[in-house]
Amino acid sequence: MTFKANISKKYYFIFTLYFLGFGVIVALITSFINYKSSFTDIEMALYDKAKSETEFKRNFLFNYISEVEALLSSVSINELTREYIKSDDIDNEQNLINLFYALTYANKNIMQLRYIDISGNEKIRIDRNNKTSELLIVPKDKMQNKKQRNYFQEILLLTANQFWHSNINLNIEHGKIEFPIKPTFRVATQLVVEDQLKGIIIVNLMFEDVLDILAYSENFNTYIVDKDGEVIHHPERSGSWSRYLDNIDNLYNIFPELVDGILDNEMYFENGLYSCTLGDLFKNAEHLKIILKPKSELMKKMQEKNITSAFLVALTVIVVSIPLSWLISIIPSRLQSELASAYQEISKNAEIIDNYVMISTTDKTGMIKSISNCFTKITGYTADEVVGKKHNILRHPDTPVELHKDLWETILAGKVWDGDLKNRDKNGRNLWIHEFITPEFNQSREITGFTSVAQDITDKKNIEKISITDSLTGLYNRHKLEEVLPLEMARFDRYKSHFSIIIFDVDFFKKVNDTYGHIIGDNVLINLAGILKENARETDIISRWGGEEFLIIAGGTEVDGAFYFADKLRNKVESYDFPAVGKITISCGVAQYTTGEVISDLISRADNALYEAKTSGRNRVIKG
Repeated sequence: MTFKANISKKYYFIFTLYFLGFGVIVALITSFINYKSSFTDIEMALYDKAKSETEFKRNFLFNYISEVEALLSSVSINELTREYIKSDDIDNEQNLINLFYALTYANKNIMQLRYIDISGNEKIRIDRNNKTSELLIVPKDKMQNKKQRNYFQEILLLTANQFWHSNINLNIEHGKIEFPIKPTFRVATQLVVEDQLKGIIIVNLMFEDVLDILAYSENFNTYIVDKDGEVIHHPERSGSWSRYLDNIDNLYNIFPELVDGILDNEMYFENGLYSCTLGDLFKNAEHLKIILKPKSELMKKMQEKNITSAFLVALTVIVVSIPLSWLISIIPSRLQSELASAYQEISKNAEIIDNYVMISTTDKTGMIKSISNCFTKITGYTADEVVGKKHNILRHPDTPVELHKDLWETILAGKVWDGDLKNRDKNGRNLWIHEFITPEFNQSREITGFTSVAQDITDKKNIEKISITDSLTGLYNRHKLEEVLPLEMARFDRYKSHFSIIIFDVDFFKKVNDTYGHIIGDNVLINLAGILKENARETDIISRWGGEEFLIIAGGTEVDGAFYFADKLRNKVESYDFPAVGKITISCGVAQYTTGEVISDLISRADNALYEAKTSGRNRVIKG
């Protein structure tokens, strides 16, 4: 028994050593294979990271250029532009200057916005001071003729609705590069009115912020180069602009072995370096490329991670020391690597969406469940302040009840609603958004909640308001009336909904200006506008027609009602004590629209009635 026992122990020891040795060999082989394959994993991870970043940068650049082109298109088709082209009198010119000024003011990257006529003469030009950012309306005697400039000749060769892009270059003042360096980019389009080429609209943009966004990366050093290998952006700013500055290396010096692959291919990936074209986004011959080179910190971190992973795999196999355990440990390791990469990518994209897209989710009753960081940045409300509440916390009192009713009817029917909403942020400021609301369903196709994705369009709405508002009185201007009158005529033709107009002006207003000065005269007009607003209905359209003349569109009102309303206003004005002036009066002409009448005839009848009120003693209302 003792001998057999010893033999059993011997074989037990041998098999123990065998399995232990087998486990060690398997562990070493597995560790070696894992370590070697990790280099391929690193290459693929770098490729995925670089591709994801360049796609984001390309989308940003595409949206930026599209917004600039949309701005130029909006100018070229704007009614103010067309009115100026048809008649460049002082009013039309000033209206177009105001539009150019408002657009330049709203976009801090615009250095210069110009209209150049077909002969090459600058007709309207707004400049931004490079140092103070103040805007300057360039006087006519300072404007130049650009007929001989290459860019002007190139733009004239475009077809309608095409855009011209300049190369990205440096701002030059008095023949020398301006320091500190200011990258610039120009976009232009033809101005075509009634199928006739009238000139061009061109905008000069400060491009430094755009380049900074394109170049920013936590993981990569970013280069931007042109088709000749000249460096526009270098991770070290002192290495940028090799085409313009002395003693700056170009791509042939920086990546001599890879330069041909980078410049000859739309997309290129070699030794961790990734390049992709940006040239298809620009309408020029620069053929830009963006190059991403991994930072040393990222490479070190990924290599350390893979070494650690290989060591842990070996240790696991040794401890388990059987083939089955090795197989079980390898499969989760590979799955974990794939899941980690996917999770990292999803987390990164989710962070971008969270920071730059205004998103909120609600239950089916409209109670907010979550919001994005962008929602907080735009509205001022934190998650703690809005979760568990409804979106009416943002609702503006001016928003019609019918609009919200239509919204809820649409989404409760399982459809997507999209439209513009006027809201208020936490500080009470107006906040215009364009919103998409999508219903969420369970497996039974029952609505469980809603997801809202919104875009801040406040600046766009403010610009639209500026274009139709009189700057002195805050009333609508003549341009707004020219939009509304045809709509009222169409409403009458379809529904027989009567409307009348009231034209009035201030009696002896010239005497007020001559006696008290134009500042007091302006205050009289401002106070008069206040009286009109206080006594008019919500449906009435009140505007400053010109000078001391005002025009009111009284919707749903026949001439007798308009006469009563005008006389009421006349009494209100007569009884009001105007600061510094005292009592003033107004004379009014009233006319009702009749079937088949053109706008000019309607206005003429009201204007003739006003003239009769003036000549028959003033401070009275006459029907036309």
